[in-house]
Amino acid sequence: MIIGIGVDLVSIEKIAESVKSEAFRRKVFTPDEIKSCEEIANAAEHYAGKFAAKEAFMKAIGKGIRQEVWFTQIEILNRESGAPYLQANGEAEKTLLMLGVKEMHISISHAEGMAVAMVVLSSNNQAL
Repeated sequence: MIIGIGVDLVSIEKIAESVKSEAFRRKVFTPDEIKSCEEIANAAEHYAGKFAAKEAFMKAIGKGIRQEVWFTQIEILNRESGAPYLQANGEAEKTLLMLGVKEMHISISHAEGMAVAMVVLSSNNQAL
């Protein structure tokens, strides 16, 4: 059963400007996320995708910014294949447990200066 769906669209250019600030990077991204983005030639695109995914996750769990779940508690990582996946820690993880989330599905894409992400949270691994 689907518990929550979130979608977000961000400007890569705006995120590129924001990530110039170390304070912004540390407030929004984990050290592993920063490292993975900085190792890639088109870092701004990847930062934007991860930012959109974090916003989509917040929408999927029904939490707004400045509530008990913080962006650094939501980590967007990549499998060896390049496919993204979500890892939740702290209050984000507690919220998922409270909601009964068993599966997290994520998709990130970039085109024409924009990054989009969709997150679907479900209570089991049955077909969505």
